[in-house]
Amino acid sequence: MPVVELVVDRNLLCPNFDGYKLSFDAVPVLRQAIEQPLRRQPHSNQYSLLHVELFARHNLLFSDPWARHNCYFINKAHQVVLCSYDEPRGQPQEQRIIYSLERDDQGDAHQQIPGDYNYTLRFISEKYCVLCDGMLTCYLLDTGDRVRGASWQQVTRSAISADESLRGYVLYDARLDIVQERKQISLVAGHVLRRDAATENEIDTHVMQLNWSHWTQDDTAWTYNSCVQLEVKGSVYYCAFEPRAESLVVCSNGELQTRQQREAAQAEHSAAAATAALSRTRLHNGLGQVGVDDYNWTQTAEDVVVRFPLKDGASRNDFNILCTQNQLVVECLTQTLLNGALFAGVDNELTTWTVESEQLQLTLVKRQAQHWPRLLDAEHEAPAEGSATDSDQNVVEQLPIPNLEDPVEECDFPLGSMNDDIKMVRFSLSDLNITHSIYLGATPPLFATSLRAGYPAAFATRQGVDAAVWLQLHQPSREWNVRHEGTLHAFGYVQASKTQRKFVDCCPDLDYAVICETHRHVFIYKPRYDSAGGLRNRNGPQVVIGKQSLVTLDENVGEVLGLVTASNVITVLTAHAVLYLQV
Repeated sequence: MPVVELVVDRNLLCPNFDGYKLSFDAVPVLRQAIEQPLRRQPHSNQYSLLHVELFARHNLLFSDPWARHNCYFINKAHQVVLCSYDEPRGQPQEQRIIYSLERDDQGDAHQQIPGDYNYTLRFISEKYCVLCDGMLTCYLLDTGDRVRGASWQQVTRSAISADESLRGYVLYDARLDIVQERKQISLVAGHVLRRDAATENEIDTHVMQLNWSHWTQDDTAWTYNSCVQLEVKGSVYYCAFEPRAESLVVCSNGELQTRQQREAAQAEHSAAAATAALSRTRLHNGLGQVGVDDYNWTQTAEDVVVRFPLKDGASRNDFNILCTQNQLVVECLTQTLLNGALFAGVDNELTTWTVESEQLQLTLVKRQAQHWPRLLDAEHEAPAEGSATDSDQNVVEQLPIPNLEDPVEECDFPLGSMNDDIKMVRFSLSDLNITHSIYLGATPPLFATSLRAGYPAAFATRQGVDAAVWLQLHQPSREWNVRHEGTLHAFGYVQASKTQRKFVDCCPDLDYAVICETHRHVFIYKPRYDSAGGLRNRNGPQVVIGKQSLVTLDENVGEVLGLVTASNVITVLTAHAVLYLQV
């Protein structure tokens, strides 16, 4: 499987950037009162991390890529409200209700109930948009001329899944393409599914189920078809179709697989467990050789304890144990239970062993207090109970920044475990398999945003202290790839220090980036602000700095629920108002 490298364009970097200067210039904030937005809360049984991410970080303000100064939200009356900013006048226009959602029939004879997801809106062309009601249904709407604020009309609606027990969906992406001279609208909707444990040794988990489907127009009728169901056991940081929607690109810290692949993996795991159980039974009856799964070991910082099960009739006198500083040999009668070089040195004079509770227990004292990732310096062996296996633990951890001369701060390290393997994969519908991968290490994308109308969403990753913005390329005659579209200087370092951030975004032309907290504070960064008062380094070029602005919102506006960016204006949706920040 090809691995795609994120190749940085050196022409988009600024090696002489010296950081941001706090500006005391006031940022004008225009306020509009609104009817309270509709915001749904999770149910008591929606307690997983995936549920928290869906409800707490859901952006309830939706941007129109074809008209950047228009944005929309859903109020408590289940109406789509248009918020528009008139750039020539520098004033917001009056809010308009352009569509009222159906509430009487949602396919299950019930209205909204606790635990339903929030509404999701995606614009797919200058004429169409797709609305997911957060329950069971997706709507295709004809928006008319959105620049003039025309009223919307419903074209068609479809249940996302035939299984009505799977209630609650969020729309990750939607895309309109012309396929064989017919309109095709591709959809990918996510549902948090509780997966019961398959065996006694496993635990119940929650997975994100991605439903890939599409509408196809035949003459004047639209036909809805389900393509494939995908599952990922982990957080979804990015999910978008590539151009022409022949593949889906997903970034997560879990493995992406189809339902058939998951069932095949479970069957293989069950077969392996049955084989191991049979091996232990044969050992107990004295019928076979002891394998690598027939012993277990635990450790502390000072010693290692290795345990072997006893077959019937075995006594202390039947064992032959040889332990040197680096080698361990355990034999029972004519069988070799263990023979190999230890991972590190031990004090062989302090080695003890006992036979009790139908098992042989060896205690090895380490010559040096340290953690052993494995017992033997060999390829196959049993993992320590309560410790990570070799594939799960990086013995040599890499620094998160490439320049070893730069100081390392606490915010340089990701909040998650250094063992998290975050990667972006391209899943092909024709092959029903992953065709390309991008490895991102332990740091997820900083944010995703729409840079150009009709293009897939761009994503930003941390490159040193900077934030690099990447966009998918559609080249039918070449391999799938991504392109370095622009750089937000020092923004990777800045956003890592904002631990209370809720929404992160940037302007479509990358003139500024914004970090919005849950309450009150909005941070605006302009990397191209070059006025440094003529300051120069003592023996170098002129100082290049950016401009940082801090906007403190009124306390009575309530919690921040959504954020949208456009040229010269940032629109913020709160619990009681819509705010327009003129930047």
